[in-house]
Amino acid sequence: MDRPGQAAARTTSAWSRAWIAWSAAALLPIAGYYTVPATDAGAVLQTVLYCLVSGSTAVALAVGIRRHRPRPGSIWWLFVAGQVMYTSGDVTYYIASQHDASYPVAANVLYLAQYFFVAAALVQLTRRRSPQRNTAALVDTTILAVGAAVLWWVFLIHPTVTAPDIDTVDRVAATAYPVMDLCVLTVAIRLMLSGGVRQPAYHLLLAFLALNLFADTAYGLLTLTGSFADGGWTDALWLLGYVALGAAGLHPSMRHLADPAEPRSGATPYRVVLLGFATAMAPAVLVVQNLRGAARSDLVVVGASAVLFLLVLVRMAGLIAAQRRLAITDALTGLYTRRFLSEQLRVESERAARSGGPLALLLLDVDHFKRINDTYGHPAGDQVLVEVARRLRATCRAGDVVARFGGEEFAVLTTATDPQHLTAVAERIRTQINAVPVLVDGHTPVAVTVSIGGTTAEPPQTPDELVNAADTALYAAKRGGRDRVVVTTGLADLAPATAPEAHPGELPELDRSIQDWAAVVGEAARRRADAVPVPASAIAGLCAAWAVMRAPGPGKPAMPAGEARAELRRCRGVQFPPHLVDEFLVLEANGVIGTLDPAPVAADEPVTVAA
Repeated sequence: MDRPGQAAARTTSAWSRAWIAWSAAALLPIAGYYTVPATDAGAVLQTVLYCLVSGSTAVALAVGIRRHRPRPGSIWWLFVAGQVMYTSGDVTYYIASQHDASYPVAANVLYLAQYFFVAAALVQLTRRRSPQRNTAALVDTTILAVGAAVLWWVFLIHPTVTAPDIDTVDRVAATAYPVMDLCVLTVAIRLMLSGGVRQPAYHLLLAFLALNLFADTAYGLLTLTGSFADGGWTDALWLLGYVALGAAGLHPSMRHLADPAEPRSGATPYRVVLLGFATAMAPAVLVVQNLRGAARSDLVVVGASAVLFLLVLVRMAGLIAAQRRLAITDALTGLYTRRFLSEQLRVESERAARSGGPLALLLLDVDHFKRINDTYGHPAGDQVLVEVARRLRATCRAGDVVARFGGEEFAVLTTATDPQHLTAVAERIRTQINAVPVLVDGHTPVAVTVSIGGTTAEPPQTPDELVNAADTALYAAKRGGRDRVVVTTGLADLAPATAPEAHPGELPELDRSIQDWAAVVGEAARRRADAVPVPASAIAGLCAAWAVMRAPGPGKPAMPAGEARAELRRCRGVQFPPHLVDEFLVLEANGVIGTLDPAPVAADEPVTVAA
């Protein structure tokens, strides 16, 4: 005796193969449709077999909906309604044709209703699979639809409209079918250009659309030439399309057909080739028409060519804009890249030099970020960076340029009017980022702090000087204990901007000492035989870093001289030029650095670096 789980598994397995059984069973009446004798009774049997296949397709769809329960089910019920309309149209046509040779209006109404239901289902399906706005896909869809419309108009719609000896009602109906085919084709193209998983149900649905559109087009062309006959190969295309639709409804993957998906890239090779063919369609048709001597649609084709040209321009502009967004946007955080920041620095520096307007730069560094990566893993570190970027963007003003400077460093280019304002901005940023721990993995809180260095361009500085000054200020903030702000005004002045960390009476004296040390170190560094040009901001930053480490504050004793020297040696060749650190340590070992009244150093004075 089977266990309940085994029985359920066998039932599920049987339903997973139901679409195969349906397809095989539906082929039997199709084979019978083409093997019955050509008699009056055979014609009746053909009609019955044809309606049996189209009608049972609606039943197969309904069974698949009840079994697999897709979300939303309304998409598939629209396909059911469309199939019911088509079968009803076949029945109406057969009954009416027994009494009247003209094409029945009721059958036309039912046939055309199928297009509305199918198009509505495709529109809803496309919106579910591509909920995001995708302008590129819309432009591509329009290009392909216009290219197809040129073919339909020249070879099908226009000949039908201008054909002689056709009743007005029949002319309208004959024109409506290719127009509705174009509408369905347009929505189908939009569906194909959307992203998402290509399930078996998806391919079966596309097979249904392709077979029916091809059969409809062939029917229109054969009717124009008077060579269409019931029971021909076009009927086989329609019937096979219905089999594909029923199989799509029975396949288990139909329940996931409407799942949302990420938008696809608009620069894939197959799409470029397809758009190229569509764009060349109108000129090619124009050439063919002129060779045939049929120039009655030239104006329409020329107009379509102009529309395609404009659409291609729009598409190219979109591609250029997308590539620019990729080039200037950091993939992880969504902030601007360092390259974009550098360009904006150049532009704003030139503007500030011309107009004398304010300009300031802040550099932020996440404290102990390597420890976060080592403790929680690199994915958690990425989450921290994303959240820090979000808080940074939310805190800054709309006109500020917020960028990822590299690794765990961020930058803010702003137009702060003075150092006090810049300090207030930096403190607000630091407070907002530090206020709440960052949740990684959805449940683990991680305390995050940042150190911030800033500088104002007073007087105007070059972009490199501005970056160097902010970078040395950031270094001073980190060496001063982290989770703090240090702001400099210009290249020579670099002082801690966190007022509680320094005694009000001592700060001006320390500022003067930093400036004096920078002058002495710079002069001594330039006299070295192996000297290379060093920005003044780097010299000021080195002196300020020493001052911040060696200056005591409330609750923070001064760092011992040996530890401070070790910190500088670790930064040799990393944060500061090697020969600059060496010269600084020589001067410090000889007592020049660390006093409030530094003495000048003679060019030939012997000095040694402290161990």
